[in-house]
Amino acid sequence: MKSWKKPTNELIDKALRSTKKVTARKYFFARLENPLWLQPLAERGYFRFPPESRLFDDGTVQFPHWPELQYLKNVARDVPNEVIDLVLRLPKVDNPVIYDGILDIALQLPGEHSAKLKPKILEYAGLEHQWRTHRYADMLANWVKNNQLSTALELSKILVMFSPDPQSEEKQKRRKEDPISWGTLLHPLPRIGPSEYTRIMADGVLPFAEKAPYEVACLLIDATADMIRLRTHPEEFDKEEDHSETWCNLLSKPDSEHERPEKTLVHTLTFACEKVFENLEKSPDAVVDLDRILRKQQRKIFKRLRHHLYAQYPNEQTKPWIQESILTHEDYGQWKHSYEFQQMIRRACEHFGGALLTKAERTRIFDTILDGPSKENYRYWVVGWLGEEFTEARFQERQQRFYRMQFTPFASVLFGKYKTRFQELKEATNDQISDEAYLPSKVSVGSVSKRSPRSPEDLEKFSDEKLLDFINEWEKEDEFSEGASFIEINIETLANVFQTVFRESIISDPTRFKFWMENREKIERPIYIRMITYAMQAHVKEKNFDQLNKWLTFCEWVLSHPDQAHDADYRSGDESKENSHWSDSRRAIGDFISVCLEKDVEVPITARGQFAKLLEMLCTQFDWRLDENRPRILNQYDPLTESVNNTRSRALEDLVKFGFWLRHHDSDTHASEVTTILKKRFTQETDYRLTLPEYAMLGKNYLSICSLNESWAIEHKSDFFPQNRLLEWVAAFSSFVLCNGAVKPIFKILENDFKFALQHLSDFKKRDRGGHEPIDVLGERLFNYYLLEVFPLEGPKSLLEQFYQQTDKKQEHWANLFNNIGHRLWNTGKHLNPSMKNRVKKFFDWRLKCEKPTELRYFTIWLQAECLETEWRLNAYSKVLDVCKVEDWGLHLKTLCEMLPNHTAKVVECFFKLTEQNKNDNSIYIQTEEAKAILKVGLDSSDERVQHKAEHALNNLLREGRFELLDMDDR
Repeated sequence: MKSWKKPTNELIDKALRSTKKVTARKYFFARLENPLWLQPLAERGYFRFPPESRLFDDGTVQFPHWPELQYLKNVARDVPNEVIDLVLRLPKVDNPVIYDGILDIALQLPGEHSAKLKPKILEYAGLEHQWRTHRYADMLANWVKNNQLSTALELSKILVMFSPDPQSEEKQKRRKEDPISWGTLLHPLPRIGPSEYTRIMADGVLPFAEKAPYEVACLLIDATADMIRLRTHPEEFDKEEDHSETWCNLLSKPDSEHERPEKTLVHTLTFACEKVFENLEKSPDAVVDLDRILRKQQRKIFKRLRHHLYAQYPNEQTKPWIQESILTHEDYGQWKHSYEFQQMIRRACEHFGGALLTKAERTRIFDTILDGPSKENYRYWVVGWLGEEFTEARFQERQQRFYRMQFTPFASVLFGKYKTRFQELKEATNDQISDEAYLPSKVSVGSVSKRSPRSPEDLEKFSDEKLLDFINEWEKEDEFSEGASFIEINIETLANVFQTVFRESIISDPTRFKFWMENREKIERPIYIRMITYAMQAHVKEKNFDQLNKWLTFCEWVLSHPDQAHDADYRSGDESKENSHWSDSRRAIGDFISVCLEKDVEVPITARGQFAKLLEMLCTQFDWRLDENRPRILNQYDPLTESVNNTRSRALEDLVKFGFWLRHHDSDTHASEVTTILKKRFTQETDYRLTLPEYAMLGKNYLSICSLNESWAIEHKSDFFPQNRLLEWVAAFSSFVLCNGAVKPIFKILENDFKFALQHLSDFKKRDRGGHEPIDVLGERLFNYYLLEVFPLEGPKSLLEQFYQQTDKKQEHWANLFNNIGHRLWNTGKHLNPSMKNRVKKFFDWRLKCEKPTELRYFTIWLQAECLETEWRLNAYSKVLDVCKVEDWGLHLKTLCEMLPNHTAKVVECFFKLTEQNKNDNSIYIQTEEAKAILKVGLDSSDERVQHKAEHALNNLLREGRFELLDMDDR
């Protein structure tokens, strides 16, 4: 370890006094690398309280960074045990940024140390919101490489699982109304994003399967079975059919790297099972056990998997399993063989020859084939489904094709008349029957699916000139049926295939890329322009910047095409040649720039000028939805929600992101480009005035702009929050309140706006999208500022008291605030600044004096707040019970039981008051176990007053008919 100088207490105290501001803390902890500071900082409580996430009504979530975590990352390699100990003692939070930092630490450490952080990694995997989830793949790879296999298995169990279709309840209701409706198909989703899921499987689980194939196979069998259960409506749980031949037509060969997660899961499962079978000589028992486990699974896909494995590994171990599968099959004369089944037959017959099946067994199968297929079934299918005329000739043609399909896998063991018939059938037609002929359709049963007219392999064979002509000329949209489903061959799917080819073959070839840049004007449909942008974005994510200047020049060209007004009947999207719309391509440019500005991408500062120019174009050009007031979310207009769904308003947030990107490269920069562009948006001479969603976006980011250039932000505060234009002010200030916590310095800047808000609460609109209302969040922010000692609790200077006065007619806001404060206290953990704790108690006493049951009934969560002394909580609870009934009695009793050992008298007193309330209307259900626990301690107490209250509580409950408590009287 490098030689470090031990800091003195004076040095530490001096350094910490200089880090009161957030920016100073970030700077200090980011650059501190001396591990000898760790213990002194830990003793001062610097690694105890990581911040929680902040959830807002529109679904927006803010994930605060924690500067202290950067220091832990800096010293993890030097003092791994000490850092691991601190991390493991961190409280559970719902902020993925914290766990992402922990993941950083785990990835730095060798396997044995890294595995010690498993509890925190598993906590992270269970969070609702996650951050950079693709890095789980690196974590798994690290553990597998270092033989931490049991640890990797625990994480894999969480990562590979699926969650129910978010619309499952609604689809179930629709299914009851229309059992065959296409819109009722269930689509479970992985707990992480599809692309991240693919990466985790490819880079994490597959290497794991190389080392521990049996364990991984068993894990993936469970995950696959559960995923199929989630795809299945309850009334079909007992059926074998899972329609897997349509949503996963190939078990072991991905169609593309962008395949759906359920296919990725099955392909990974197949790989793991193949690895088990490969090791037959080393682990024969594992092969037998795996086959037994697969047989126990009810669903069809596991039978297909067994057939696939038998086909890949025909040997003496699998021979009886193959024989059983062939001899018990019942559909030889009705339906063509499935893909895996015919592979198994063909390879087994070629491997074992006549020893596989006796002549008698083969004769029975071959005769069954020749007895089929059913003419009546064919007639029904042709007339009823296809609406065509039945003819004997067409049936004979189908019958001959059917015989060839069924006999082909058995070709090597045919004999006598069966062999002769097969040769005649082969000579009668020139077409060859390959494995692919047995493939099922590639669509979801009962749905409309889309397919490209050309595969990536087909497009790869085209010259650039021919490819350009093809994407311009191809416009036919076909629709046809396969089974019970419909297939669309359309431009959208062709464009996706084009993107794959462009990303993998064209963009990295200077000659080919030059052709497309020189001929970009000849691309007649903007959808292909959008796909080129996505291809560039993929390369940026991989940190390929060789042609960045050319890409940004291309972006500028795209933005030279203005957004356009749309009539009500315009064709959605950007697929038309005659009526081209560039909205989606312009938005793709915004997304591309946003990715470039990610800190982890590390785009070089040389792109500064081009980024500034592109952002200026995005922030100042016409935006049809914004300028024509055409909300994206109909009937649910909310400026903040709209702001994240429109190109120009999103660009304002990317502009702020650009400022911090500049700051990352130069910590002293004032990001003049940011303020210059914002001034252009604020000026009266601007071509397009700021809209309400843009004001919402600016309000949301005002605190960040203050961090970039505080003096400029203060000077232009009225431009961000124009009090002379109330609608604009409400959009901006309500978004600021919803998206930013209480920060003491910002209050001084916006104090006048907080006071203005209190005078205009009626103008704060209720949010259509649910969650916390701006008024409630404003109350919570004011409470936080009170805790920060910005103003007193009561009196003319108290904005908190003014909030209560202004909401006197709508006391549900009081209840919401009281409840939210309880949740914040509960999430604080066991430690709270003593000054803040005293102010919390004063606030409670103030609200208790008002004796408003509306708010005090939400004391439930306060009772669980461990940052407040147990004795105080019990006393407060007792006082609340004198005023009103409280919510969620079950939680109360559970919490009371936890407090029993050291606070018997107060717990029994509170329990007695609960039973007193209940004897009047019997509206509370008091759990038996909790009641017995409290009564036992009370009745056994040596304090007569405690005994007396316990006896009264017991009598109250017995009078209510709670006879299961009778034995308490015989203690």
